[in-house]
Amino acid sequence: MNISIRQIEAFYYTAKLGSLSQAAEKLCITQAAASMALKGFEDQLGERLFERNGKKLVLNERGSAILETTAELLSKACELVNFFSDKPCMCGNLSIGTIPSIANYVLPEYITNFININRMSNIYLNIGNSEETIDKVIKFEVDMGIIEKCCCQPVIDLIPWLDDELAIFVSPTHPLAEIDSVSIDDLQSFDWIMREHGAGSRRVLETQFKSSAMKVNVMLEMEHNEAVKNAVAKGGVVGCLSRYVLTDMENSGKIKILKTPFLDLRRKFHIAVHREKYQTKILKEFLGSLGIREALKNS
Repeated sequence: MNISIRQIEAFYYTAKLGSLSQAAEKLCITQAAASMALKGFEDQLGERLFERNGKKLVLNERGSAILETTAELLSKACELVNFFSDKPCMCGNLSIGTIPSIANYVLPEYITNFININRMSNIYLNIGNSEETIDKVIKFEVDMGIIEKCCCQPVIDLIPWLDDELAIFVSPTHPLAEIDSVSIDDLQSFDWIMREHGAGSRRVLETQFKSSAMKVNVMLEMEHNEAVKNAVAKGGVVGCLSRYVLTDMENSGKIKILKTPFLDLRRKFHIAVHREKYQTKILKEFLGSLGIREALKNS
């Protein structure tokens, strides 16, 4: 068997990007060359690794089974090159599963800073809710997860990361915007727009409602933070989202955050890493850039 690094790269990037043409662009080769490398890889293994879904290539069961191994091989190859280089640099691929609010409002600064220092590194975000992210970590579909809730999966190492706090907000013209510190009765007197059931912010808020014996009328549910923000900013309704999500609109004066000292809306973001996950150099370095050292003790 004579498998080349180029063949492994063609397989890995096609799997990650779902497109042979995008894989070729990533590798700076022609699509024909990428196709030949991928075919050569499948021929060497004697297995078909993808199924076609329209124009996309989707990993089959055999392909999914070797994806983690190919990522490790590429990382090791990169480390080998760096070992003999006069100017070693961080290179490799890192896939992160996370929730929309973290992906859109928290991670961009961390990723940009990391990529600016390590320009040969590639970071991919896989966005879903916390349950979906944990499932991907367990199945090795992502290298790490960042979630807004605890989990009790025995194969997952969960490390506390950033503090977050939800905030209840209205438009500047809403009647509650004139009240210095609102009451439970005030909040119960108006209609609400919330994220869908299962969303982290909805879960935290409903827990507090239950402990405070609050009942509010949810007139509309939305699946996206931006939709909730814009709807609340334009109407006479009340909303609740992470302060990270609301910073831009608060600074521009498009919303007013209410003082609700009777509600504890704090939560913590957590890093999730599979205990059997091979910790590549790029994974260790990225965790370090987040201030996480705890997960590296046994690596």
